[in-house]
This record gives sequence, C-alpha cells and structure tokens, in this order.
Amino acid sequence: MNILKQSLVILAGIVLAACKPEIVSPMDEGVHADTSFDVAIEFTGTAFVTSDLGPEDLLIELNSVDVTSSFVVNKEGATASAYELADYIFPGKNILKVTGYRDTDQIEFYYDTEGPEIHILDTDHLSHTVTGYVFDRGGVESLMLDGVSVDLDENNAFTASFYDEAFHTFEAEDSFGHTSSSQYARRDQEFAGISARLNQGGFDFLVNVLETELNGSDLSPIVAGMDPVRLLNTLGLFDMSIKFNSVSFSNVDVDLNVLDNERIDTDIQVANTVLGFTLSGRIGFFIPYNSSGTIRFSQLASGTDLLMDIRDSDLDLSLSNTTINHSFPVIDFANTSGLLNILDALTSAIVGALAPMFERLFIDVLEEIIVPVMSDFIKDIPITLDVTAPQSGETVSVRALPTFLDSADRGVSVDLSTHIWAPVPSEDVPGAIGSLFEAGETPSLGAQTPAGEDFHFGASVSANVVNQALLAAFEAGMNSVEMTRELNRNATPAGIAVYRAPEDEIDELDEIRVRLEPASAPFVKFMPATGVAGKLGWYDVYLAFDLYKPEWDEFRTVFGVTFNLAVPFDINSTEDGFLSIGVEQAPEIYVSEVDESGIIRLMPGFINSTIDYFMPWIMPEVAKSLKVVPLPRIYNHTLYMRDFWVAGTNSLSLAGDLIPVSVTASASVPATTVQEVSKRSVDVAISTYDDTGEMVDGVVSVANGEVTIDVDGLNPNSELGNLEYRYRVDGGSWSIWKQRDTIRIRRLLAGDHEVEICSRTPLLKREVSCPVVNFTTTVN
Repeated sequence: MNILKQSLVILAGIVLAACKPEIVSPMDEGVHADTSFDVAIEFTGTAFVTSDLGPEDLLIELNSVDVTSSFVVNKEGATASAYELADYIFPGKNILKVTGYRDTDQIEFYYDTEGPEIHILDTDHLSHTVTGYVFDRGGVESLMLDGVSVDLDENNAFTASFYDEAFHTFEAEDSFGHTSSSQYARRDQEFAGISARLNQGGFDFLVNVLETELNGSDLSPIVAGMDPVRLLNTLGLFDMSIKFNSVSFSNVDVDLNVLDNERIDTDIQVANTVLGFTLSGRIGFFIPYNSSGTIRFSQLASGTDLLMDIRDSDLDLSLSNTTINHSFPVIDFANTSGLLNILDALTSAIVGALAPMFERLFIDVLEEIIVPVMSDFIKDIPITLDVTAPQSGETVSVRALPTFLDSADRGVSVDLSTHIWAPVPSEDVPGAIGSLFEAGETPSLGAQTPAGEDFHFGASVSANVVNQALLAAFEAGMNSVEMTRELNRNATPAGIAVYRAPEDEIDELDEIRVRLEPASAPFVKFMPATGVAGKLGWYDVYLAFDLYKPEWDEFRTVFGVTFNLAVPFDINSTEDGFLSIGVEQAPEIYVSEVDESGIIRLMPGFINSTIDYFMPWIMPEVAKSLKVVPLPRIYNHTLYMRDFWVAGTNSLSLAGDLIPVSVTASASVPATTVQEVSKRSVDVAISTYDDTGEMVDGVVSVANGEVTIDVDGLNPNSELGNLEYRYRVDGGSWSIWKQRDTIRIRRLLAGDHEVEICSRTPLLKREVSCPVVNFTTTVN
C-alpha cells in the first residue's frame, strides 16, 4: 500500500512537472492599435490532470497588477478580452506574466495609440540638411517636414532639406492611421517662458527690509549736496537763505498693500523726524546773520503709491500721489550772531511758515530711500549670467528679462522673455535642428495653489525653456559622460564581477571605461501625475564599453549599444536659484542597436547588465548638467519650494516661501540620524559556458547587493516644515533635495561603498557634518 501511495505521489509529481502555462495571445513583441484582441493562456501537458479549475498556484499579472479574477479558467487554459483588461493596458510597452504549475511564462506586447517618433541624428545648418529616422512599431506610412513630403528608405531613415525658419514641424503617420506632430524651435528663439509671481505674503518680507533701511540710514549725504533755498528778501532789510545739512528719523513703521493697478499702496509712520538746517544772510546792507538749528516733527505719516512698470526689459519704479501729514514743527536754534535774541523768534516764525518746503524736502528724501530699496527687492528678477561646469569648463549662457507686469488679486506677476544657449558649441556633438517645442502660453500664477494653499513666491516655467536649456547643455558637451575608476572607484574588473562571468576575457590588471555619447539632446514632457513632475526622454544614446589591456597599451571598444530611455523625474529648487531635476528611478530603456564586434568574447547578458549597473551612476551625472534653468530671485531671498503642479498645456509651476539669506545664515543647523541600515543579498543572472562550450544561464549571489537606509533627523525648525534630504554614492553627484525617510540603493558594483546623507531645514540651512554609511558589496 505504501508502495502504491509513493508511486502515485511520484506519478503526480511527474504529471505536474510536465504541465506549464504558455501565453498564446497576444504574441510576444506584438503590436495592437486597440483592445479588440483576446488574451489567451494555454496549459500544456495536462492530459492526466483531473481538476477542471486550472493550477492551484495560478497568478496572472498585467503590468504587475493581479488580474487573475478577470479570466475564465478551465483545465485547458485561461482567457479574457483585452477590452475587460483595458484599465491595466497602457500606451506603449505592456508586460503580461503568468505563473502556474510552479512554472512561469512572460511576454511583452505594445499598445500603439500614438503616431511615430521623430529621431534627429545630425543637422548641417550651412547646407540646410537634416538626417534622422522615423520609428513606430506599427510601421511608418509617411513623413512631412514643414509641409513638404520626405522620402524614407527601407529603414525609415531620411535626409531632408529645410529652409532657415524659426520653427520646423515634422508630421508623420503610422500604418494604424495615428499621426504625430513634432515641432522644433531654432536655437536663437526667445520664449515668454517664465512667469514669476510675488504675493502679498512676499511683500510682507519687504516691510522688515524697508524699516531696517530707513531706521539705520544716514541721510546727510542726500541733503548735503542740495543748493541753499532763498527764504526772504524784504525791502532790503532781510536777505536770508536756508540750507539743509542733515535728516534723521527713528521708529519707522511700514505697511505695503498690493493694488490691482500695478501699484503698491505704501504707508510709512515715522516718529521723531529731525531736519538740521543753517540760516545765513544779512540784515540791512551790513549786518551779517548766521544761525543753525533743527526742525523737529514728533509724528509724520507718509502715504504714496509705488508705481511699477517694465522699461527697457527691466523693472521701473516710481512714486506717485505722495501725501505728508505731520505734527506742528518745533524749531530749535543752536546759536545766533549779529542780532539780539528777539530776532531769533522772528526767524522761527518765518521758518514755521515755510513748513511745506520742508515737506517737499522730506518727500525727496523718501524717494531717495524707498525707490532704491524697492528696486533692489526685485532687481534679481532680470537674469543675465553664464553657467560653467566646474570640472570640464563647458558654459551655457542664460538670459531672462522682464517683458510684462500685471497686478491682480493681491500679488504682482512678471513675465520674462528667456533665451538659453551654448556660446561655444562642442565640435564633438552632432548638430541639432532645434529644441523640442510645444505651443501654449506660460500661465501666470494666482494667489493660491490649486490645493488652496497660500504662498509667498512662485514661478511657472515652460517646457520650452527647459528643453532649450537641455539643448544648450547638449551642444556645450555637458551631456557626454565618461565613467572610469577615477570617477567611480568600483568601475574596475573586480567591481563588475557582480555580473561578469569568470570566463570573460577581462583580467584584474585591465582597466574599464564606460562612455555615454548621445546623438541628440534630452527633453522633458511635463505630466499631471501624482508624485512626479514629468518624464525625461532621450533618443539615440550611445553607450560604449572600452577595455585597456597592458599588452594593447590603449583603450579599445569591446561593444557599443544605442538606446532610447524614458525616466520619471522630480523637481526642486537649489539654494543658488536654479531649477533642480532629480532622476532617481530606474529608466525604461529600449535598445535599438547593438554592436558587439569587439575583440574579446563576452556573454550576451554582459551588455544588458552593463547598462543596468552603470545607468544609476550615470543619470545623476546627467541630471547635474541640467542645472541651467534659472528661477527668478528676490532681494537676497531664496525660494523654498513647497508645492509644484503642471499648469496649462506645457508648463510646470513651483510655489513656496521666501527665505532671507541672512535668516538662513543665522539659523540652527539640522542633524541627520541614520535609523537603520538593511543589507540583503540579491541573485544576479549570469551567462557562462559549460565544458562542452555551450552557453548556460547561471546565478551568482551578491552580498549587500541592495541596501536600504532609514533616515530621520533633528529639525530645529519643525514648526515650519519637515527636513529635506539628499545623498550621494561613492562621492558621485548629489541627488535632489526632497522629503524622504528611506533611501534604497540597488545595482551596486562589487567593492567598498559609502553613502553620504545630508539634511536641510525649511529655512534652507544645510547640515555641516553629514553622516556616512559604509558597507562592502561582495560576490559569493
């Protein structure tokens, strides 16, 4: 009996081992224009299976979502209509995976809902020719450039002529009838690409600035250069002039209110205003007269409208409708000469009658103080600067000048015309026809965010500005990256042992180098998705793996691969006033061409693994070069970004608080605390050759191949918001500042590693001594 049971168990095991799921529809790499197809899975080897319910461990996943319940399952297989699964089918690549009978099958299929992609490989602006190709998985039917049909070869490549115009438009159609239109702006184009807004809360910051400036100002130089004013010339008896030589006041209170007519209602309350004067002249024909004194106002109220306008691409400010209310002046004389004291009383009466003249003088003084301070407050909005890479020296020039001003809803908006370009283009990068352009105005911000939150300062930035900046960085040569052990100490034969088979002809004494040489500039598309600002796209990026052997005495290319990538990005602002783009997620990569005609034998998986393990290191280097998009700044204040959202059709808006630089300098320093470091081993697929020369798939275990760091910190300004953190691995480029409690690091090369983690407060005070986490990744 026991023998019979054992035999049945063995038989059942043999039957189950023969069973496996197989996806028969859709086909692997298949392309579909709609959801009218069926999804069908067949269970093979089930002739002796008695259950009609399918495998007990059945799991069907579509794009990592469990959709098993949507299928009709029986002994032979499982079926569902794509229409019923439409909520889980995305435009582009989709992954269908099925697990059953302890076996797995997986395919990729494509849902084609868009027109073809245009890839520009080179442009000759002297001969006015552009070369490239059109890509669409469903096939390409036609291409037009600026309304003229373009011939395509069998690979959908083209060389086309164009006229020198401000914008160029490619229009393409695929075999499903989907069309696409890609427009490019010539590199010299200026965009109305940035709109900055200063809300009432931002102007409240100016109150302290004005009060401090007025209370502490030495106004004597302003009045010292004024000509004397003739006061009296009466029948030859009195001939006197007054000259002001000092002005001072204390206890200044300022109130600013934004009006809807490009003006700011400015009210100033001043106590103890003192005007110092000198009277000089003669009485009769011979008697000289000299006296000095002060005119004192115990209270003085000034009301004026600060009129704002744009003049010659700069902000222009002036005062209008100024009024002065004051208490009765008290005049004190310090000395007299040439007359009896009774004449001093007469002079006092004369001076008191001329108080309106003193008011006019005081208005002049206010104009000398208020207007310059207000001008300084917004002087940083116009931007003209050069951004130079500190190590390589490439330069990008930036210009953003005001063109229009509007005041509404207790705030002021200023539109800026922008132009970003490479003054010295690199000779090593291909030519570009222009930067990716999308029509649409850059919207002005309102008084609140879409979530109803107030903010001090904000800006809308058009994708056209970002893409022009990315083109400038590309043309300057900033996007080309070379990865060696000087840049990453683990970029060595020992470091790549995490995915390199021992049989590969790479020795420990060899040197490796990974080069990234793009054929075109990256570009962004803003997306109204939760948690990300948009996607960074990059076409026709060439990655080369070079090897140096002592016997060669030179680097030689072992393989090269061309790919396209798309990766979500986060955004923030830097302390020095630039838009910061963070690329931390793994990019989606499509390999379009592989050149493996190298001089040594490599395993097939080596190429994909090189991309997987080096891109997490390369992308922060690329993101660092994207720091060329300026944000307007306000009078020694820095923007602390609290929110962002996609505005209009092609713009990203950022909003937050204005933090005075002086406040940041004097603020308390935060401290990062590493709560926990979790290290785990990961299995990495690796291809090897067996003794017969056949290629076999293997797995190596990599200790500390994935590390999770839980962080917290001491926040001295917790009432203002949470800490933000950034980190870098092995001395590489810093990540973006963002609120986070966990840092996950994957795809680590073998060797010793260090992760430096820093925090900053809502007052933008950065940590001084940042903690470092050390660990070692080893191959077992």
